[in-house]
Amino acid sequence: MPLEEKYIYFSEPELRKSLVSFSKLRHQYFDQFEIENSIISDNDGSKVTLLVDKTLEFDDDKITYSNAEVAAALLAFCMVAKIPIPKAGTKELLVNDNKLYLKICLEQEVAFEEYVISKSMENTSQA
Repeated sequence: MPLEEKYIYFSEPELRKSLVSFSKLRHQYFDQFEIENSIISDNDGSKVTLLVDKTLEFDDDKITYSNAEVAAALLAFCMVAKIPIPKAGTKELLVNDNKLYLKICLEQEVAFEEYVISKSMENTSQA
């Protein structure tokens, strides 16, 4: 069974842009320039907290996103950026050195009974 693994790392501006867009679904409206800091918490399942401008009047001047919300925002970012993501396979949001990344694993079934090389391979180069 062939196994394909793909890792997609996201920069801080990409993370912020994806979360600002995702926040509109939660009816929370703000811009990237209103984010003062981002905190990535790995011990809580890769959740992200954005510290925002006090004038926005969010609770404790921060907005927190769960692992599932961050993953959804980053997958949407990939679709808009035309980064290919297979429908099948497992997708996991992970943290490494305070950077978020998606790990995508696709394990494919191969019918070995039907696997046949139909032509013999020949070396046609002239040396």
